[in-house]
Amino acid sequence: MNKNEFRGFKQVFLFEFMTGIKKTGFKIFLLVICSISFLAMPVMLILDNNKADDDAKNSAPVKAAIESVYIYDNTDLTIDYSLLNENEKYTDVSFVTDSDISYTDAIENLKGNSDHKDLVIGIEYEAKEGFDITITDSSKSEISDSDLSSFEDDYLSFYREEILKNLDISQEDYEYLTQNIHVNVMKIDESGSVANNEEGISYNEYIIMLAGLMAVFMFINMSVGNVATSIATEKSSRVIEYLLTGTRPLALLSGKIAARLLENVIILFAAYSSYFMSQLVCVFLIAGNASGSTSSNLVVVSSFWNTITIPKLVLTVLYFLAGLFLFTILGAIAGASVSKLDELQDAYKFYSFIMIVCVYVDMFIIIMMLSTSISSSFENFCALFPFTGAFITPALILTGKLSVFTGTIALIIIVITAALSFILASAVYESMLLFQGKRLKAKDIIALMKKQVVE
Repeated sequence: MNKNEFRGFKQVFLFEFMTGIKKTGFKIFLLVICSISFLAMPVMLILDNNKADDDAKNSAPVKAAIESVYIYDNTDLTIDYSLLNENEKYTDVSFVTDSDISYTDAIENLKGNSDHKDLVIGIEYEAKEGFDITITDSSKSEISDSDLSSFEDDYLSFYREEILKNLDISQEDYEYLTQNIHVNVMKIDESGSVANNEEGISYNEYIIMLAGLMAVFMFINMSVGNVATSIATEKSSRVIEYLLTGTRPLALLSGKIAARLLENVIILFAAYSSYFMSQLVCVFLIAGNASGSTSSNLVVVSSFWNTITIPKLVLTVLYFLAGLFLFTILGAIAGASVSKLDELQDAYKFYSFIMIVCVYVDMFIIIMMLSTSISSSFENFCALFPFTGAFITPALILTGKLSVFTGTIALIIIVITAALSFILASAVYESMLLFQGKRLKAKDIIALMKKQVVE
Protein backbone atom coordinates (compact mmCIF):
# COMPACT_ATOMS: atom_id res chain seq x y z
CA MET A 1 0.00 0.00 0.00
CA ASN A 2 1.96 2.96 -1.32
CA LYS A 3 1.30 6.66 -1.43
CA ASN A 4 -0.04 6.43 -4.99
CA GLU A 5 -2.96 4.36 -3.71
CA PHE A 6 -4.35 7.49 -2.03
CA ARG A 7 -4.23 9.67 -5.15
CA GLY A 8 -7.25 11.95 -5.13
CA PHE A 9 -7.87 11.61 -1.37
CA LYS A 10 -7.95 15.37 -0.79
CA GLN A 11 -10.48 15.98 -3.55
CA VAL A 12 -12.73 13.15 -2.36
CA PHE A 13 -12.49 14.26 1.26
CA LEU A 14 -13.31 17.91 0.53
CA PHE A 15 -16.15 16.99 -1.81
CA GLU A 16 -17.72 14.50 0.62
CA PHE A 17 -17.30 16.81 3.59
CA MET A 18 -18.71 19.91 1.93
CA THR A 19 -21.57 17.91 0.43
CA GLY A 20 -22.29 16.25 3.76
CA ILE A 21 -22.51 19.42 5.86
CA LYS A 22 -24.74 21.08 3.26
CA LYS A 23 -27.31 18.30 3.42
CA THR A 24 -30.59 19.16 5.09
CA GLY A 25 -30.45 15.97 7.14
CA PHE A 26 -27.09 16.91 8.64
CA LYS A 27 -28.28 20.42 9.51
CA ILE A 28 -31.46 19.10 11.13
CA PHE A 29 -29.53 16.44 13.06
CA LEU A 30 -26.99 19.02 14.27
CA LEU A 31 -29.80 21.35 15.33
CA VAL A 32 -31.60 18.56 17.22
CA ILE A 33 -28.42 17.43 19.02
CA CYS A 34 -27.49 20.98 20.02
CA SER A 35 -31.06 21.71 21.14
CA ILE A 36 -31.15 18.60 23.31
CA SER A 37 -27.73 19.40 24.79
CA PHE A 38 -28.74 22.99 25.52
CA LEU A 39 -32.31 22.49 26.73
CA ALA A 40 -32.09 19.17 28.62
CA MET A 41 -30.72 20.50 31.92
CA PRO A 42 -32.70 23.79 32.03
CA VAL A 43 -35.94 21.96 31.24
CA MET A 44 -35.22 19.38 33.93
CA LEU A 45 -34.54 22.15 36.44
CA ILE A 46 -37.73 24.01 35.50
CA LEU A 47 -39.75 20.82 35.86
CA ASP A 48 -38.08 20.21 39.23
CA ASN A 49 -39.01 23.73 40.28
CA ASN A 50 -42.65 23.14 39.38
CA LYS A 51 -42.63 19.75 41.09
CA ALA A 52 -41.04 21.26 44.20
CA ASP A 53 -43.73 23.95 44.28
CA ASP A 54 -46.48 21.34 43.91
CA ASP A 55 -44.92 19.18 46.61
CA ALA A 56 -44.69 22.20 48.90
CA LYS A 57 -48.38 22.89 48.39
CA ASN A 58 -49.37 19.25 48.83
CA SER A 59 -47.15 18.84 51.88
CA ALA A 60 -48.60 21.82 53.71
CA PRO A 61 -49.23 20.83 57.34
CA VAL A 62 -52.69 19.30 57.84
CA LYS A 63 -54.22 18.91 61.26
CA ALA A 64 -53.88 15.34 62.45
CA ALA A 65 -57.15 13.50 63.13
CA ILE A 66 -56.04 12.79 66.71
CA GLU A 67 -57.69 14.24 69.81
CA SER A 68 -55.86 12.69 72.79
CA VAL A 69 -52.70 10.67 73.30
CA TYR A 70 -52.38 8.87 76.65
CA ILE A 71 -48.72 8.35 77.48
CA TYR A 72 -47.41 5.84 80.03
CA ASP A 73 -43.66 6.44 80.24
CA ASN A 74 -41.91 4.07 82.66
CA THR A 75 -38.48 5.56 82.06
CA ASP A 76 -36.81 8.22 84.20
CA LEU A 77 -36.64 10.73 81.37
CA THR A 78 -38.23 14.16 81.54
CA ILE A 79 -40.15 14.74 78.31
CA ASP A 80 -41.69 18.10 77.48
CA TYR A 81 -44.66 17.23 75.26
CA SER A 82 -45.60 20.86 74.82
CA LEU A 83 -42.78 20.96 72.28
CA LEU A 84 -44.64 18.40 70.19
CA ASN A 85 -47.64 20.72 70.20
CA GLU A 86 -45.48 23.25 68.38
CA ASN A 87 -45.81 21.06 65.32
CA GLU A 88 -48.71 22.51 63.32
CA LYS A 89 -50.20 19.07 62.83
CA TYR A 90 -50.52 18.47 66.59
CA THR A 91 -51.43 21.89 67.98
CA ASP A 92 -54.91 20.65 68.97
CA VAL A 93 -53.78 17.26 70.28
CA SER A 94 -53.90 16.68 74.02
CA PHE A 95 -50.92 14.71 75.39
CA VAL A 96 -51.95 13.17 78.72
CA THR A 97 -49.10 11.98 80.92
CA ASP A 98 -50.85 11.86 84.32
CA SER A 99 -53.98 9.83 83.62
CA ASP A 100 -55.92 8.41 86.57
CA ILE A 101 -56.36 5.04 84.91
CA SER A 102 -53.69 2.42 84.35
CA TYR A 103 -52.10 1.50 81.04
CA THR A 104 -54.09 -1.75 80.88
CA ASP A 105 -57.39 0.04 81.53
CA ALA A 106 -56.54 2.60 78.83
CA ILE A 107 -56.08 -0.24 76.34
CA GLU A 108 -59.43 -1.74 77.39
CA ASN A 109 -61.13 1.62 76.90
CA LEU A 110 -59.85 1.69 73.33
CA LYS A 111 -61.40 -1.72 72.74
CA GLY A 112 -64.77 -0.70 74.14
CA ASN A 113 -65.17 2.77 72.65
CA SER A 114 -66.09 3.41 69.01
CA ASP A 115 -65.73 6.50 66.83
CA HIS A 116 -62.91 7.86 68.97
CA LYS A 117 -59.66 9.58 67.99
CA ASP A 118 -57.39 8.52 70.84
CA LEU A 119 -54.05 6.71 71.05
CA VAL A 120 -52.26 4.99 73.91
CA ILE A 121 -48.46 4.93 74.14
CA GLY A 122 -46.48 2.69 76.46
CA ILE A 123 -42.73 3.21 76.90
CA GLU A 124 -40.34 0.80 78.59
CA TYR A 125 -36.57 0.73 78.88
CA GLU A 126 -34.27 -2.26 79.36
CA ALA A 127 -30.50 -2.12 79.47
CA LYS A 128 -30.11 -4.89 76.89
CA GLU A 129 -33.05 -4.16 74.59
CA GLY A 130 -33.10 -0.37 74.81
CA PHE A 131 -36.29 1.68 74.47
CA ASP A 132 -39.52 -0.13 73.63
CA ILE A 133 -42.29 2.21 72.45
CA THR A 134 -45.73 0.75 71.78
CA ILE A 135 -48.38 2.88 70.07
CA THR A 136 -51.85 1.33 70.33
CA ASP A 137 -54.81 2.21 68.15
CA SER A 138 -58.23 0.60 67.74
CA SER A 139 -59.83 -0.69 64.55
CA LYS A 140 -62.90 1.33 65.58
CA SER A 141 -60.85 4.54 65.63
CA GLU A 142 -61.43 7.33 63.12
CA ILE A 143 -57.67 7.85 62.81
CA SER A 144 -56.55 6.95 59.29
CA ASP A 145 -53.56 4.74 58.57
CA SER A 146 -51.70 7.64 56.96
CA ASP A 147 -52.24 9.84 60.02
CA LEU A 148 -51.07 7.02 62.27
CA SER A 149 -47.95 6.39 60.18
CA SER A 150 -47.14 10.11 60.09
CA PHE A 151 -47.58 10.40 63.86
CA GLU A 152 -45.31 7.38 64.41
CA ASP A 153 -42.47 8.97 62.44
CA ASP A 154 -42.91 12.36 64.08
CA TYR A 155 -43.13 10.89 67.58
CA LEU A 156 -40.03 8.73 67.21
CA SER A 157 -38.05 11.70 65.89
CA PHE A 158 -39.33 13.88 68.76
CA TYR A 159 -38.58 11.24 71.40
CA ARG A 160 -35.05 10.66 70.11
CA GLU A 161 -34.31 14.36 70.39
CA GLU A 162 -35.73 14.44 73.92
CA ILE A 163 -33.47 11.56 74.92
CA LEU A 164 -30.42 13.55 73.85
CA LYS A 165 -31.64 16.60 75.72
CA ASN A 166 -31.89 14.52 78.91
CA LEU A 167 -28.15 13.81 78.71
CA ASP A 168 -27.36 17.36 79.88
CA ILE A 169 -25.42 18.27 76.75
CA SER A 170 -25.10 21.79 75.37
CA GLN A 171 -27.17 23.06 72.46
CA GLU A 172 -24.07 23.06 70.26
CA ASP A 173 -23.24 19.46 71.16
CA TYR A 174 -26.88 18.48 70.67
CA GLU A 175 -26.92 19.87 67.12
CA TYR A 176 -23.60 18.20 66.45
CA LEU A 177 -24.78 14.78 67.62
CA THR A 178 -28.04 14.93 65.66
CA GLN A 179 -26.32 15.51 62.31
CA ASN A 180 -26.68 12.76 59.70
CA ILE A 181 -23.62 10.65 58.97
CA HIS A 182 -22.80 9.88 55.32
CA VAL A 183 -20.19 7.26 54.47
CA ASN A 184 -18.57 7.31 51.02
CA VAL A 185 -15.86 4.72 50.37
CA MET A 186 -13.44 5.74 47.61
CA LYS A 187 -11.00 3.54 45.73
CA ILE A 188 -7.84 4.48 43.80
CA ASP A 189 -7.36 2.35 40.68
CA GLU A 190 -4.14 1.47 38.87
CA SER A 191 -4.22 4.69 36.84
CA GLY A 192 -4.53 6.88 39.91
CA SER A 193 -8.18 7.78 39.29
CA VAL A 194 -10.40 8.04 42.35
CA ALA A 195 -13.91 6.54 42.18
CA ASN A 196 -16.58 5.15 44.47
CA ASN A 197 -15.78 1.66 45.71
CA GLU A 198 -19.01 0.08 44.53
CA GLU A 199 -19.61 -3.24 42.82
CA GLY A 200 -22.44 -1.87 40.72
CA ILE A 201 -23.49 1.51 39.46
CA SER A 202 -25.92 4.08 40.78
CA TYR A 203 -29.14 4.93 39.01
CA ASN A 204 -27.66 8.23 37.82
CA GLU A 205 -24.63 6.43 36.36
CA TYR A 206 -27.03 3.96 34.74
CA ILE A 207 -28.87 6.81 32.98
CA ILE A 208 -25.61 8.44 31.87
CA MET A 209 -24.17 5.17 30.51
CA LEU A 210 -27.40 4.22 28.74
CA ALA A 211 -27.68 7.68 27.17
CA GLY A 212 -24.04 7.48 26.08
CA LEU A 213 -24.61 4.05 24.54
CA MET A 214 -27.61 5.28 22.56
CA ALA A 215 -25.73 8.40 21.42
CA VAL A 216 -22.75 6.38 20.14
CA PHE A 217 -25.08 3.95 18.35
CA MET A 218 -26.88 6.86 16.72
CA PHE A 219 -23.63 8.43 15.49
CA ILE A 220 -22.25 5.14 14.15
CA ASN A 221 -25.50 4.11 12.49
CA MET A 222 -25.80 7.51 10.77
CA SER A 223 -22.20 7.45 9.54
CA VAL A 224 -22.40 3.87 8.27
CA GLY A 225 -25.69 4.55 6.51
CA ASN A 226 -24.34 7.68 4.80
CA VAL A 227 -21.22 5.94 3.46
CA ALA A 228 -23.10 2.83 2.30
CA THR A 229 -25.78 4.92 0.56
CA SER A 230 -23.18 7.18 -1.10
CA ILE A 231 -21.20 4.27 -2.56
CA ALA A 232 -24.31 2.36 -3.65
CA THR A 233 -25.67 5.47 -5.38
CA GLU A 234 -22.42 6.04 -7.27
CA LYS A 235 -22.32 2.39 -8.38
CA SER A 236 -25.94 2.24 -9.48
CA SER A 237 -25.60 5.47 -11.49
CA ARG A 238 -22.30 4.25 -13.01
CA VAL A 239 -20.62 7.45 -11.73
CA ILE A 240 -18.04 5.29 -9.97
CA GLU A 241 -16.52 4.27 -13.30
CA TYR A 242 -15.75 7.90 -14.12
CA LEU A 243 -14.43 8.58 -10.61
CA LEU A 244 -11.96 5.71 -10.82
CA THR A 245 -10.28 7.20 -13.92
CA GLY A 246 -8.65 9.92 -11.81
CA THR A 247 -9.03 8.64 -8.25
CA ARG A 248 -7.76 5.47 -6.63
CA PRO A 249 -10.28 3.20 -4.86
CA LEU A 250 -8.55 3.61 -1.51
CA ALA A 251 -8.78 7.37 -1.89
CA LEU A 252 -12.53 7.00 -2.37
CA LEU A 253 -12.84 4.75 0.65
CA SER A 254 -10.60 6.72 3.02
CA GLY A 255 -11.90 10.09 1.81
CA LYS A 256 -15.52 9.19 2.51
CA ILE A 257 -14.68 7.76 5.94
CA ALA A 258 -12.51 10.77 6.89
CA ALA A 259 -15.32 13.14 5.91
CA ARG A 260 -17.79 11.25 8.12
CA LEU A 261 -15.32 11.30 11.04
CA LEU A 262 -14.86 15.06 10.77
CA GLU A 263 -18.63 15.58 10.61
CA ASN A 264 -19.06 13.64 13.84
CA VAL A 265 -16.25 15.59 15.53
CA ILE A 266 -18.04 18.81 14.60
CA ILE A 267 -21.32 17.48 16.01
CA LEU A 268 -19.61 16.43 19.26
CA PHE A 269 -17.93 19.81 19.65
CA ALA A 270 -21.19 21.65 18.94
CA ALA A 271 -23.09 19.44 21.40
CA TYR A 272 -20.53 20.01 24.17
CA SER A 273 -20.52 23.77 23.52
CA SER A 274 -24.32 23.80 23.78
CA TYR A 275 -24.13 21.80 27.00
CA PHE A 276 -21.59 24.24 28.45
CA MET A 277 -23.87 27.17 27.63
CA SER A 278 -26.80 25.35 29.25
CA GLN A 279 -24.83 25.10 32.49
CA LEU A 280 -24.62 28.89 32.60
CA VAL A 281 -28.39 29.06 32.21
CA CYS A 282 -28.77 26.49 35.00
CA VAL A 283 -26.62 28.60 37.31
CA PHE A 284 -28.99 31.54 36.87
CA LEU A 285 -32.03 29.31 37.36
CA ILE A 286 -30.65 27.89 40.59
CA ALA A 287 -29.58 31.32 41.79
CA GLY A 288 -33.15 32.49 41.31
CA ASN A 289 -34.66 29.52 43.07
CA ALA A 290 -32.13 27.62 45.14
CA SER A 291 -33.42 24.40 46.59
CA GLY A 292 -32.04 20.94 47.15
CA SER A 293 -34.45 19.22 44.79
CA THR A 294 -34.04 21.88 42.14
CA SER A 295 -30.29 21.52 41.86
CA SER A 296 -30.09 17.74 42.30
CA ASN A 297 -29.87 16.97 38.59
CA LEU A 298 -27.25 19.65 38.03
CA VAL A 299 -25.22 18.35 40.96
CA VAL A 300 -25.32 14.83 39.52
CA VAL A 301 -24.07 15.94 36.11
CA SER A 302 -21.53 18.34 37.62
CA SER A 303 -20.10 15.64 39.89
CA PHE A 304 -19.92 13.36 36.86
CA TRP A 305 -17.86 15.90 34.89
CA ASN A 306 -15.65 16.61 37.91
CA THR A 307 -14.39 13.00 37.77
CA ILE A 308 -13.32 13.32 34.13
CA THR A 309 -9.62 13.91 33.55
CA ILE A 310 -7.86 14.96 30.35
CA PRO A 311 -6.48 11.41 29.73
CA LYS A 312 -10.00 9.98 30.13
CA LEU A 313 -11.48 12.52 27.74
CA VAL A 314 -8.78 12.07 25.09
CA LEU A 315 -8.98 8.29 25.39
CA THR A 316 -12.77 8.37 25.04
CA VAL A 317 -12.73 10.56 21.93
CA LEU A 318 -10.03 8.46 20.25
CA TYR A 319 -11.86 5.24 21.04
CA PHE A 320 -15.14 6.65 19.74
CA LEU A 321 -13.49 7.68 16.44
CA ALA A 322 -11.79 4.28 16.11
CA GLY A 323 -15.12 2.49 16.63
CA LEU A 324 -16.77 4.81 14.13
CA PHE A 325 -13.97 4.09 11.63
CA LEU A 326 -14.33 0.32 12.11
CA PHE A 327 -18.08 0.19 11.51
CA THR A 328 -17.90 2.69 8.65
CA ILE A 329 -15.57 0.30 6.81
CA LEU A 330 -18.27 -2.37 7.13
CA GLY A 331 -20.79 0.11 5.76
CA ALA A 332 -18.52 0.85 2.79
CA ILE A 333 -18.24 -2.86 2.02
CA ALA A 334 -22.03 -3.17 2.25
CA GLY A 335 -22.46 -0.32 -0.23
CA ALA A 336 -19.86 -1.76 -2.63
CA SER A 337 -21.50 -5.22 -2.59
CA VAL A 338 -24.60 -4.09 -4.51
CA SER A 339 -25.06 -2.94 -8.08
CA LYS A 340 -28.44 -1.30 -7.62
CA LEU A 341 -29.56 1.10 -4.93
CA ASP A 342 -32.70 -0.89 -4.17
CA GLU A 343 -30.50 -3.86 -3.20
CA LEU A 344 -28.79 -1.88 -0.44
CA GLN A 345 -31.47 -2.61 2.14
CA ASP A 346 -30.91 -6.37 1.83
CA ALA A 347 -27.12 -5.96 1.96
CA TYR A 348 -27.40 -3.67 4.97
CA LYS A 349 -29.42 -6.17 7.02
CA PHE A 350 -26.40 -8.26 7.98
CA TYR A 351 -24.38 -5.27 9.19
CA SER A 352 -27.40 -3.83 11.00
CA PHE A 353 -27.83 -7.19 12.70
CA ILE A 354 -24.22 -7.07 13.93
CA MET A 355 -24.66 -3.56 15.34
CA ILE A 356 -27.98 -4.32 17.03
CA VAL A 357 -26.66 -7.50 18.65
CA CYS A 358 -23.63 -5.62 19.99
CA VAL A 359 -25.85 -2.83 21.35
CA TYR A 360 -28.18 -5.30 23.09
CA VAL A 361 -25.21 -7.07 24.68
CA ASP A 362 -23.94 -3.72 25.96
CA MET A 363 -27.41 -2.80 27.26
CA PHE A 364 -27.50 -6.13 29.09
CA ILE A 365 -24.16 -5.30 30.73
CA ILE A 366 -25.38 -1.87 31.87
CA ILE A 367 -28.60 -3.32 33.32
CA MET A 368 -26.66 -6.04 35.13
CA MET A 369 -24.21 -3.45 36.47
CA LEU A 370 -27.19 -1.64 38.00
CA SER A 371 -28.13 -4.80 39.89
CA THR A 372 -24.42 -5.54 40.70
CA SER A 373 -24.73 -9.08 39.33
CA ILE A 374 -22.46 -8.77 36.27
CA SER A 375 -19.24 -10.72 36.04
CA SER A 376 -16.21 -8.44 35.88
CA SER A 377 -14.49 -10.78 33.40
CA PHE A 378 -17.49 -10.64 31.05
CA GLU A 379 -17.64 -6.87 31.41
CA ASN A 380 -13.93 -6.52 30.60
CA PHE A 381 -14.26 -8.89 27.63
CA CYS A 382 -17.07 -6.84 26.10
CA ALA A 383 -15.10 -3.64 26.74
CA LEU A 384 -12.01 -5.06 25.00
CA PHE A 385 -13.87 -6.79 22.15
CA PRO A 386 -13.91 -4.14 19.37
CA PHE A 387 -17.46 -4.62 18.09
CA THR A 388 -19.16 -4.46 21.50
CA GLY A 389 -16.59 -2.08 22.95
CA ALA A 390 -17.28 0.49 20.21
CA PHE A 391 -20.59 1.31 21.91
CA ILE A 392 -19.98 0.84 25.64
CA THR A 393 -16.27 1.41 26.28
CA PRO A 394 -16.41 5.24 25.90
CA ALA A 395 -19.08 5.40 28.63
CA LEU A 396 -17.15 2.99 30.86
CA ILE A 397 -14.02 5.11 30.59
CA LEU A 398 -15.81 8.39 31.32
CA THR A 399 -17.66 7.01 34.37
CA GLY A 400 -14.46 5.46 35.76
CA LYS A 401 -15.77 1.88 35.53
CA LEU A 402 -12.87 1.11 33.21
CA SER A 403 -9.39 2.26 34.19
CA VAL A 404 -7.25 4.37 31.87
CA PHE A 405 -4.79 1.48 31.56
CA THR A 406 -7.47 -1.01 30.49
CA GLY A 407 -9.01 1.65 28.24
CA THR A 408 -5.64 2.16 26.55
CA ILE A 409 -5.39 -1.58 25.88
CA ALA A 410 -8.93 -1.52 24.46
CA LEU A 411 -7.95 1.42 22.22
CA ILE A 412 -4.90 -0.44 20.91
CA ILE A 413 -7.03 -3.50 20.15
CA ILE A 414 -9.73 -1.58 18.28
CA VAL A 415 -7.14 0.44 16.32
CA ILE A 416 -5.41 -2.79 15.23
CA THR A 417 -8.79 -4.30 14.31
CA ALA A 418 -9.76 -1.21 12.32
CA ALA A 419 -6.39 -1.18 10.55
CA LEU A 420 -6.67 -4.87 9.62
CA SER A 421 -10.25 -4.31 8.43
CA PHE A 422 -9.09 -1.41 6.30
CA ILE A 423 -6.29 -3.49 4.76
CA LEU A 424 -8.61 -6.40 4.01
CA ALA A 425 -11.29 -4.07 2.65
CA SER A 426 -8.74 -2.35 0.42
CA ALA A 427 -7.83 -5.74 -1.08
CA VAL A 428 -11.34 -6.27 -2.48
CA TYR A 429 -12.71 -2.74 -2.67
CA GLU A 430 -11.67 -2.01 -6.26
CA SER A 431 -13.04 -5.33 -7.52
CA MET A 432 -16.30 -4.77 -5.67
CA LEU A 433 -16.66 -1.24 -7.03
CA LEU A 434 -16.36 -2.44 -10.62
CA PHE A 435 -18.59 -5.44 -10.05
CA GLN A 436 -21.98 -5.27 -11.74
CA GLY A 437 -24.47 -8.07 -11.28
CA LYS A 438 -26.14 -10.00 -8.50
CA ARG A 439 -25.55 -8.69 -4.97
CA LEU A 440 -22.42 -10.04 -3.33
CA LYS A 441 -23.10 -11.92 -0.11
CA ALA A 442 -20.78 -12.29 2.86
CA LYS A 443 -19.36 -15.61 1.65
CA ASP A 444 -18.68 -14.09 -1.80
CA ILE A 445 -16.80 -11.17 -0.23
CA ILE A 446 -14.72 -13.55 1.91
CA ALA A 447 -13.90 -15.68 -1.15
CA LEU A 448 -12.89 -12.59 -3.10
CA MET A 449 -10.77 -11.47 -0.17
CA LYS A 450 -8.94 -14.82 -0.06
CA LYS A 451 -8.32 -14.65 -3.79
CA GLN A 452 -6.83 -11.14 -3.57
CA VAL A 453 -4.61 -12.10 -0.64
CA VAL A 454 -3.29 -15.17 -2.46
CA GLU A 455 -2.54 -13.14 -5.58
